Amino acid sequence: MSKKVLIIISICILLTSCSGGATEREGALQVEKAAAGNTELRNLGFESLDLPEGYNIRQFEGLTLNFVVENNLYANILTHDSEEFSQVTGINIKIRPVDYETLVQKVNLDFIAQAGEYQIIYVDPYQTLNRFYNCLEVLNPYNENPDLPNIKGFMDDFVDSQTIVCSYFEEEKNVYAIPFDSTTMILYYRKDIFDKYRDRFMKDMGYDWTPGTREFTWERYCEVARWIDENVPDEEVKYGNGLMAQQHNSIFCEFSNILAAYGGDYFSDDKINTLGLKTYNRINVLDESFIKALDMYKKLALVSAPQSINWNWTDLARIFREGEIAMMLNWDENYTYIEDAVHSKVAGKVGYSILPYGEVRSANIYGGSGIGINKFASEDEKKAAWLYITWVTSRDMQLRVLNHQEGGCLPTRKSAYEDPSASGQAYADLKHVNAVLNAWKPENIYLRPKVSNFYDVEKVLISELRNMLVSNLDSSVTARNIYEGLERIRKAE
Repeated sequence: MSKKVLIIISICILLTSCSGGATEREGALQVEKAAAGNTELRNLGFESLDLPEGYNIRQFEGLTLNFVVENNLYANILTHDSEEFSQVTGINIKIRPVDYETLVQKVNLDFIAQAGEYQIIYVDPYQTLNRFYNCLEVLNPYNENPDLPNIKGFMDDFVDSQTIVCSYFEEEKNVYAIPFDSTTMILYYRKDIFDKYRDRFMKDMGYDWTPGTREFTWERYCEVARWIDENVPDEEVKYGNGLMAQQHNSIFCEFSNILAAYGGDYFSDDKINTLGLKTYNRINVLDESFIKALDMYKKLALVSAPQSINWNWTDLARIFREGEIAMMLNWDENYTYIEDAVHSKVAGKVGYSILPYGEVRSANIYGGSGIGINKFASEDEKKAAWLYITWVTSRDMQLRVLNHQEGGCLPTRKSAYEDPSASGQAYADLKHVNAVLNAWKPENIYLRPKVSNFYDVEKVLISELRNMLVSNLDSSVTARNIYEGLERIRKAE
């Protein structure tokens, strides 16, 4: 186990003893009281906040803030933990978890109408930040205001690759959102099956099938999936692999891992995958690397559960948990869902690694989002929202989420991986951490194109990728169809 993993686990130990509640308090709670070791504040993650002297933490008592967020594990945890924030501050936090498509629709409508219905926004870099950055508050002045709470290490304490994607648009100047979650695609595989049949597979195929090595390529991934289909009894596992090829964002994300592994990308404009641009000029989908990736995706579909052509990432995780699939690409946040000893048939039987290699590298798509403030909220709502953001993105709260029985999302703050002072009772090893940290390495992470017209771009990609699989189209035809669709969007700008 790497030193970094040991550090994060040791930090998590500290939080296992911090599960107490808090009662309603009257009046001002100042930073001096927290620094003096107030137990209730410490247990709720307030002790580490940088509050100005004399700050009245209940000055916004009675306000209600609506937080629209994608319905994921992080949101589920915060739905409970934010009640404690409300007890301390008097601010009523209404978390509104919705599915991905509904999230995009609700945020878009709120901004277009300038309604300010959702004061706190889950800022997807590819659906919200890229299109509506002008509808988000610039957060730099909040952090610089001596009368407001301060985010320690703003923005240096956040993982660099995540900050550049989640916080900025076009230039590294205005901070529109604070990195909130860090979902990343990794490989889940049935380690019990791999261990049991290792020698037999080696005898048949002549190589080690352990995922995570440079030799574990997408070609071999397909071979492994086919071998499992043909040699492992259905009562142990039905299919070698499952897709997330529904008419959904999931098919785009799944294919992007393969595309980047073969050295390809959708565009080649400078900064398009980091700070982002309003539009693109250089389309790469007719390149050889793109065609190879399409061919590999078609091969993968042939060795996957047939019904998975209609699954998204939620469906795939559920079927994997039921023990029907030996391998899947999916978001790392599904770790606790998969390892649920009560409900999961595969708990304790799963291994984790970075995704297979293409001709160039292993590529693991990063899917994290930020948290920001609606520009059309009232001034008091904005200040109250800033207090909530400083609390929910604090190192202590991020580690608390990681340590939660429903958690699994790795922190976005560097300090969460560096604190040497943690101590306490034993803490169970998080099996997926090594895979995620490996996926975040510069040579392994994949960042999607971030352009203002990405909503239309994504619709073209999703439609054409799915049509290729459903209609068994030649990859060159699909590439040409995608190119023409992207050209129409570009020319319409």
